[in-house]
Amino acid sequence: MEQYVELTHRLFHDNKNVKSFKTLVAMDRVKTGMQVPVDAD
Repeated sequence: MEQYVELTHRLFHDNKNVKSFKTLVAMDRVKTGMQVPVDAD
């Protein structure tokens, strides 16, 4: 996590062109494929 913090500071916090950014962390994989179930009626 420390490396991520250093990276974000270097790329975003120290860059005057970046107004804001948001980080989203996934704790569990919910969807891992592109298949969509289709009922055959």
